[in-house]
Amino acid sequence: MVDDTAPKLSLRERNRLRTRADIVRASVPLFEAQGYEGTTVDEIAFAAGVSAATFFRYFAAKEDLLFAEEEELTAALTEVVAGRENPAQTLNALADPFARYAKAVLDQDSAEMWRMTRLVMTTPTLEARSLRHRLRWERAVAQQLAKENGRKTPALAEAVTASVAVSCLVSALRFWHNGSGPHDIADLVAEAFTHAAESQVG
Repeated sequence: MVDDTAPKLSLRERNRLRTRADIVRASVPLFEAQGYEGTTVDEIAFAAGVSAATFFRYFAAKEDLLFAEEEELTAALTEVVAGRENPAQTLNALADPFARYAKAVLDQDSAEMWRMTRLVMTTPTLEARSLRHRLRWERAVAQQLAKENGRKTPALAEAVTASVAVSCLVSALRFWHNGSGPHDIADLVAEAFTHAAESQVG
């Protein structure tokens, strides 16, 4: 069903989104074949059918390609946390929404996203940017928990819960991309939350 209330994009806006997506898609096989460091902006631009100048109109730096959906991914995580069935602010309550988020966004069936995530996880020079992305997740989840408690600023308990929850997600992703453990990312995230909850009890 078509959503008549959705904003209509102009032809120019649609073309901009298409060009941006084309550049991202062109970069992934190059990074995989040549390595992140071994791939140049000129090569990516050529593969995408654009000039280097056009590339820089869409991306300030090469690393931005692998974090092109950063805002959308953060918003999606916040949304699943806000919509969880169990309103408690515990690791047990957050385990299911985090597992569903990983399954929906990062499952191997979503081939391009899986490949991009793998590149981020296995490229040492992207560690600083990856950490900033992780901290962004933590802030977003902590802010959502604070909002549920009628606060604008997260309390320490909310910040700690968010940090541990995101750590479970990131640890599961690293373990998954190393080729260990269950193939299903949702199962691995759920297992990470179980270990974290057990360590708190212990």
